[in-house]
Amino acid sequence: MDDADVRADEFLVCYDYGMGGLWAVLIAPSEDAIKSKYPELSIASSQPAWMTDDRMARLRSEPLWLDDDPPTGILVALLADRDRA
Repeated sequence: MDDADVRADEFLVCYDYGMGGLWAVLIAPSEDAIKSKYPELSIASSQPAWMTDDRMARLRSEPLWLDDDPPTGILVALLADRDRA
């Protein structure tokens, strides 16, 4: 992933649900805003070596938004797990 191509408000995140991880690109004002609302998410500092550029492009073409109501994508699974805890 070329840092010049990354939007300032675009974050690659992962939700580790215990048996694997769900990845997404999340649009948010800051890492702190993400950690405050979804502390379960890990924020990647760069594209993992195993992730292909095609996979990253797909994630970036369907970004999630921090303040979407209702949440979509991996955030639905995260919130469902949170409600079960």
